[in-house]
Amino acid sequence: MKFIATVLLPVSVMVLLLLCGCLGTEGWNAQDWIEQGNRFAKDGLYTEAVDAYSRSLRLDPLNPKAWTWRGIALQHLDRLQEAMNDFDEAIRLNPNESGAWQGKASVYIDTGQYKLAIKSAERSLELAGPGDKMENSWLIIGFAYNRLEQYEDALLQFDKAIEKDPKRIDLWQHKAYTLTKLARFMEVLKCYEVMTGIEHDNPELWNKKGEIHLALGQINEANEAFTIAKGLIERN
Repeated sequence: MKFIATVLLPVSVMVLLLLCGCLGTEGWNAQDWIEQGNRFAKDGLYTEAVDAYSRSLRLDPLNPKAWTWRGIALQHLDRLQEAMNDFDEAIRLNPNESGAWQGKASVYIDTGQYKLAIKSAERSLELAGPGDKMENSWLIIGFAYNRLEQYEDALLQFDKAIEKDPKRIDLWQHKAYTLTKLARFMEVLKCYEVMTGIEHDNPELWNKKGEIHLALGQINEANEAFTIAKGLIERN
C-alpha cells in the first residue's frame, strides 16, 4: 500500500479524509482499494466498504474476490439482490470461488430459500482451501436444516463447526437450540456450561443456564446461575 500511514489513522478520520479527497489516494491500485474496503468492513462501515470495493472493481473488474467481498458488504446493508449479483459475477469469473458460494448460501438463508442455501454451502465446502472459514458453511447448513425441522441433520453440522472453532459462542447457541428442539435438555445444559466457561462475564448466558436448570428441576443450581447473572448485571 502506497500511503502506509493511513493504516494508523482512526477509521472515522479515514472516512472523512476519503470523502474530502485528502487521503492521497490518487495513485492507489485495485489491491489498495481492496485492503481499504477490508478495513472498513472489519469496523462495520459497510457503505464505505462497498465504495472502496467498487473503486477496486473499476480498476480491475476481473477480480472474483473483490466481487465476493463487495457482495458480503452489500448483504450487511440488506441489499440482497445486489449482493447475489456480485456473488454470481465472482462465480462466473471463477467457478471455484468458495467464498462466493458461501455468500450465495447466506443470501438464500436471508430470503428463506433453505434447500438452495444447503446446496450452495455444500459447494463452498467442496471448494474450501486451508484458510477458508468452513465453519460458516456448516453453520449455514445447520441453520437451514433447523428451519426445515431436520434437527438431527442440523446437529451434525453444528458439531463439525464447533470442532473447527470450539470457542465460537454462536455455534454453541445454535447447537443448544437444536438440542432443545430434540428435548435433550441435559445436553443443552452442557452447551451452556461450555458457553459460560468461554464468556464467564455474560449475564445472558448465565440466565439461560438458570432456565435450563429450572426445566430440569434443579432449583438450587438455577438460583446459583440467576444470582451470578444478577451480580454481573449490577456490576456493569
